Amino acid sequence: MTDPQTWRVLGNADAQERVLAVDFDATGRAEGRFTDLASGLGDLLPCSIWETIPQEAGTGAGDADPVERWLEEVAADGRPVRAVFGFCVGGVYAGAIAQRLAARQEQAPALVLFDPEQSGPLTLYSQFHKVLDSMSALLSAEETAQAADEARRAHEQHTTMAALGAELLDVYRRTAKPAFDRLELDDRRTEEITAVFASFVGYLIAAADIDPLPAWREAVVVTSSSPTSGLNGSRAASQDIAVGRELRVDVPHVDLLRDPGVTRTVTELLGADRPA
Repeated sequence: MTDPQTWRVLGNADAQERVLAVDFDATGRAEGRFTDLASGLGDLLPCSIWETIPQEAGTGAGDADPVERWLEEVAADGRPVRAVFGFCVGGVYAGAIAQRLAARQEQAPALVLFDPEQSGPLTLYSQFHKVLDSMSALLSAEETAQAADEARRAHEQHTTMAALGAELLDVYRRTAKPAFDRLELDDRRTEEITAVFASFVGYLIAAADIDPLPAWREAVVVTSSSPTSGLNGSRAASQDIAVGRELRVDVPHVDLLRDPGVTRTVTELLGADRPA
């Protein structure tokens, strides 16, 4: 088939089975990526690894059914999927993908999640603050404080994801402009960076419409040591989420996908799930 447009191939392109990995991977993030995990797996996992590509706002995650858009190219490829991975909010989409694939192929794929997180207004708000922190070196203390205050008011005012997302996107545009000007970025590059954030907002909004908990009850969940991430964060909020199996590792959230021990764990998991 032609190269997929909603997935990027991370390794072993010609392998007979695939692993699908769902994440919003954007330049500049501190967290490990599925590219790190794929590099660590190398030939240990003889599967073609496909990772979701962030889609423009209004396509992919942001459509009425983003999961089905991703699955169109999976179906066109035709090879069976051995496992579906999800990182953070990507675990919401990964669960939905795994459920649909279970009904479409002979053997259900394994579902492996890394610090899975449900999406909601607090997720949008906290992710905005991560982006604001990443720009802080280019902003004055007053500009940073103003943006934080505007974001807080938006979070207090809006209870729906769409309204909050639109407001935070406006705050981002106003806040990022002086930072982009100081970097002497032209209009085209400024719009490209803003479009990535808009796409991320759409990704979080669409995830909030999916109930991942039925799928997660069948999942293997790798939980980091970070107290506010994944299932740890849910427990801190007095929400105990049922999963198929939980593996706790002494690795911070930011390093979860690039830790060699986690890589070995993934290899063992999928080796055990492989048909005899």
